[in-house]
Amino acid sequence: MTSLLSPKCLLLALVATTAVAAAAPAQNPSAPAMTLVVDETQAARRIAFVHEEIQVRPGPLALAYPRWIPGEHGPTGPIQQLAVIRIHAGNLTLPWIRDPDDIYTIRVEVPPGADRITVDFDTLLENTISDHQLLLAWNTVVLYPPNVDKQQLMIEPSILLPPNWKQGSALRVTSQSGSRVSFAPVSLERLIDSPVLAGEFFRAVPLASDWPAELDITGDSQAAVDKADDAQAFSLFQNLVNQDRAMFGFRHWQTLHLLVSQSEARPFDGLEHEDSPYNAIGDAGLSQRSQLEKFGWPLLAHEQSHSWDGKYRRPAELYSKPNYQGPERATLLWVYEGLNQYIGMLLATRAGFNDAAYMRDYLGRTAADFAIEPGRAFTPLVDTATEDWVLRAFDVGWSSLRRGQDYYDEGALLWLRADTIIREQSQDHRTLDDFLRTFFGQRDTEPIVVPYTREDVEAALSAICPYDWHTFFETRIYQVNREPPTEGLEAAGWRLVYDATPNNEPFYSTLLPVSYYGAYSIGMMVKKDGTIFDVLSGTPAYAAGLGPDMTILAVDGRVYSAELLNESIAHPPNGKITLVIRNFDSVESREIQYAGGVRYPHLERIPGTHDYLSEILEPRKYQQP
Repeated sequence: MTSLLSPKCLLLALVATTAVAAAAPAQNPSAPAMTLVVDETQAARRIAFVHEEIQVRPGPLALAYPRWIPGEHGPTGPIQQLAVIRIHAGNLTLPWIRDPDDIYTIRVEVPPGADRITVDFDTLLENTISDHQLLLAWNTVVLYPPNVDKQQLMIEPSILLPPNWKQGSALRVTSQSGSRVSFAPVSLERLIDSPVLAGEFFRAVPLASDWPAELDITGDSQAAVDKADDAQAFSLFQNLVNQDRAMFGFRHWQTLHLLVSQSEARPFDGLEHEDSPYNAIGDAGLSQRSQLEKFGWPLLAHEQSHSWDGKYRRPAELYSKPNYQGPERATLLWVYEGLNQYIGMLLATRAGFNDAAYMRDYLGRTAADFAIEPGRAFTPLVDTATEDWVLRAFDVGWSSLRRGQDYYDEGALLWLRADTIIREQSQDHRTLDDFLRTFFGQRDTEPIVVPYTREDVEAALSAICPYDWHTFFETRIYQVNREPPTEGLEAAGWRLVYDATPNNEPFYSTLLPVSYYGAYSIGMMVKKDGTIFDVLSGTPAYAAGLGPDMTILAVDGRVYSAELLNESIAHPPNGKITLVIRNFDSVESREIQYAGGVRYPHLERIPGTHDYLSEILEPRKYQQP
């Protein structure tokens, strides 16, 4: 499906004067300037073979490998997986050189008389999910002339699949012969936004939703796709699309393709796309109610709601370049991701992936995490967005000092407060949903991008609810805030409390090697083998001289176990816990002074207040605008 943005003449774009030679124009401006064939028949061996044909003009030519990847918000293009590059003009092999100042750019001299070159290369260790399924991310398999606008560079793509494999995507199939599937020409922008999910075990499920939508599923066994509806996953996705309609009112696609892979080889992954969001869950995860609950809001609802928040409406600073070489700025991720984190929570709960109690449990834990994060006293929230892509590795020590990608969850709590302000100021006549419809819904369109600025966001909010939104965001996002962002919860009628009841297992528990979470008591998390995962500054564990990567050998004279540590925290002898630890090659004793018992965060109702939070999480019905 091609973009509806106003087309420019490809001929003029291709021959425009630039610092490097452009790709040559097609005779017909609507014809593709490139063909791209990706041979994935060896996907099980984690290697793919790429063949391109590019129209060119004689002279120096630059070919770029995409560096700044949409949705990843950083220079994450896996250039290290590009190998065995061969470039030809007819039978003539053309020597090439990598730009020493930009390793993502290949330079080659096109000989006189040549109007077309072929480019072949291998893509290593990318896109394979397992020996039974793959996700083709097109940005990993393309070298392109970077001086042609990504909206105007037309490419005719094809994929060769292993025998008997099937595929699903938002691309329009024009022909299929044997294992080769050919798609209609699309712009480079639409191609990179349209991944292909394929597998030996594949199932396409049309959803009975108000808007046209299809669930495309792969698995590592026939049973995984056959049993995919055992926990009523299809109804949940149907509800999700209907809640999309109720929230946004308008769509930016003809048919929504929800791509979901199921494999223990990739049990948690996802990336937004305007009409084909991708999610990865564990083996046969769709048939397990616990997995649908655990991954419903942070993944399955979150990635598809990016169709509105992030894809259709995108920060102008993240959409400022005509190609994928960057750099881009990420300071508005508190809208792109933070607001979408909040939206995902609402949609998943309204659609039935989880209930309100489950979401309250997560919100309580989130607020408590920020309450014990000392780094927030020195670093404003916006810095976690600006620094985004280097903070993605959250499984590292001293994370509370560094801060992580806090614009996600803290952003969600701030948008909860914005929601309650709108309700309070309008005497319950308006909600944040009204802003979502006017700012992210707007009108039905094909997949396009409409950029925005911070000023646009604040103006759109003011149109729904007159308020000093600039100061609201300035003081909470752009300035340092020592206090945790609990005001939205309290305005919604709930407050943070602690007791001995453990929280629900969070979605990231499968990503972190933590077996004991004592962050809210002694301030320490421990791995299964007794290695300390992290210590929070200013807590009893920190005061005892403990730090990441030390290994606990014994607790109060007994060999370490998570159960024993929990017992000692619950009932510390004489108000202290004695540990024997190994640090590098030294074995030492440490004493944690603590008598507060086991503590876990939860939310409880504030008597006599309006329960906005329960109202916010209730399902919606579509209302004609």
